[in-house]
Amino acid sequence: MSRTVIVGGGVIGLSLAWELACRNEQSNGDQEIVLIDNSSLAGRASWAGAGILLPTNLQTAIHPIDQLEGLSNQLHETWSQRLKSETGVENGFRKCGGLYLARTVGEIALLAGTLEHWRQREIDFEAVANDQLGKRFPAFKDLSYGSDRLKAVFVPGEYQFRNPDHLKALIAACEKRGVKFHDCAETTELEVQQNRIVAVKSKSQTWETDQVCLTAGPWTAELCASIGFELPMQPVKGHMVLYKLDRQEFLPVVNEGSRYLVPREDGHVLAGSTIQESDFDDSIDPNEINGLKAWARSVLPELDESKVADCWTGLRPGTFDGFPYMGRIPDMQNLFVSTGHFKAGLQLSPACAVVMADLIEGKQPKVDLSPFSVSRVNDAFYSRSTLNK
Repeated sequence: MSRTVIVGGGVIGLSLAWELACRNEQSNGDQEIVLIDNSSLAGRASWAGAGILLPTNLQTAIHPIDQLEGLSNQLHETWSQRLKSETGVENGFRKCGGLYLARTVGEIALLAGTLEHWRQREIDFEAVANDQLGKRFPAFKDLSYGSDRLKAVFVPGEYQFRNPDHLKALIAACEKRGVKFHDCAETTELEVQQNRIVAVKSKSQTWETDQVCLTAGPWTAELCASIGFELPMQPVKGHMVLYKLDRQEFLPVVNEGSRYLVPREDGHVLAGSTIQESDFDDSIDPNEINGLKAWARSVLPELDESKVADCWTGLRPGTFDGFPYMGRIPDMQNLFVSTGHFKAGLQLSPACAVVMADLIEGKQPKVDLSPFSVSRVNDAFYSRSTLNK
């Protein structure tokens, strides 16, 4: 029996574990999948996110990041159906559409750039006139007045799912297919022999392994550093505020600049999100929370302090150039990495699972992963050094 160890129990690691376990069962293989995390499974950024699936078009995708987005959006619907069938857990996948707002000169310019991108990608959208906004979306009727600059655009191809339920379904589906979980594993170490990882160790247990994939978000850098490989990463903190309304007031995800409101069917509304470099500090900054609350009230006055149910933060894995790290660690025969997806981990997780499973199995991935190769770190450093001479 061969063993694949995945280190990191967020949505990227869980999705990869399920994909590998499904393939193993379909091929009647003897692969053992082990998933290790030094915290509780499905915590941190994966749990903290909003579950927004941004609009995309696989048919017009040229760059591999666009291809991953397009493939993922196709897979999310089928994965949601499969996970519900296997586990009985409904993850809240809904084709709700997205409403994009702009009320300042800067936001209008940003929205104009987004619309041009959608035109080139042949992504459907429609402008909503100010005098029609309140008729189509009654919750935002007050936005139609008092601002000559207001611009509104509706995009039918924006979806959502409830990520805590999605993670719950992934864990249950993995367990049904024999994935071995070891959470709260304390410090994890990699044992190297002749350019191979031969074991993954915690203080209390050792797992001999044939292949390892690191999916531990910003903590992946520490694991790589322990074997002498530098993987530049930056934890980026995002704040969220959860509201509870008596009823669902609106259907589409609402976007304005970098912030959003995500309505759930039970009347909950998520407001997010902030971007703040943190150095693994996940404490709540009251100023950031207050800024989110003020913005949410400006969009929907009903979202006042009396409706606040909770607030939290999550640490996203940022990279030096904004692209994820996906591929094999140089000079290591059996060590792979899939991390650094920043705000897109939830959206990209199904496609990342498929292409990384292909790579681990020695197959040609469906998407060219060369732009995400970790070797680009050395290439970028060499280029900067050359330019500075």
